[in-house]
Amino acid sequence: MSTIYEKFQHLRIVSRAEIMNHLLGDVEKANNAIRWLIKSGKAQPIKTGLYYLKLPDEWFEKEVIVSPWLVASKAVPNSVIAYHSALRLRGEAYSETSKFQVAVGLEFLRPPKPFAYQGASYRFSRADLSFGIEEVPVLDFIVRAFSQERLLLEGLMAPDRFFGMAEFLKSIEGFKWVDLDSLLAMLPHYPLATISMRLGWLLEKFRDKWYVNNEILEKLRQNKPQDLAFLEARKRRGNVLVRKWNLMVPATLAFLDE
Repeated sequence: MSTIYEKFQHLRIVSRAEIMNHLLGDVEKANNAIRWLIKSGKAQPIKTGLYYLKLPDEWFEKEVIVSPWLVASKAVPNSVIAYHSALRLRGEAYSETSKFQVAVGLEFLRPPKPFAYQGASYRFSRADLSFGIEEVPVLDFIVRAFSQERLLLEGLMAPDRFFGMAEFLKSIEGFKWVDLDSLLAMLPHYPLATISMRLGWLLEKFRDKWYVNNEILEKLRQNKPQDLAFLEARKRRGNVLVRKWNLMVPATLAFLDE
């Protein structure tokens, strides 16, 4: 049975499906291996079918506190830390929460079921993971997360996933720099014309901090549609028109001009 631990220990978190696959679908062997891992103190269950493999110096601890970032990154194979959680991962989020947002690939017909563990809750959503992904070191492991540039575009398109536009904007104030070439290269993944208006408005607000030149702003203006757009699609009242971008912006976001 120790060979199972040796096979998967480097993963830190292993699923029953992975053990089953290694044992060529032998249900009895897989169940016996999991029981041995838990009984021997080498593993602890996270949820049904998912287990944390303890480090050798943790074997005699009854329950180990597992990093929620490790759980978030390993609960589903090839998943990515996303949205507000990706901001938190980088220490940029304006506020804290015990909720962790994880993106899985579009090959999933539906997102995995949410679950809670050790005071944290994990929620999953489907997303295109073919762009805007980078590796981020956390403690002694690496996780995959949305890049800063993708986060800017995601926040402009889906502020609810960042707990509102105000929270999103206050968070990205901490960005010391932005890769503008990478940011513009991602625009084709967001086909709505309003993304150019929203992004242009945002980059103009941060133009000095992120070294945004007039050429970039003018390029975005060329994609400006004639119809008015709303920075927050759900907020149709209390907006101020920014004529340059044909964009209705909530008056409550005036702090950006301070």
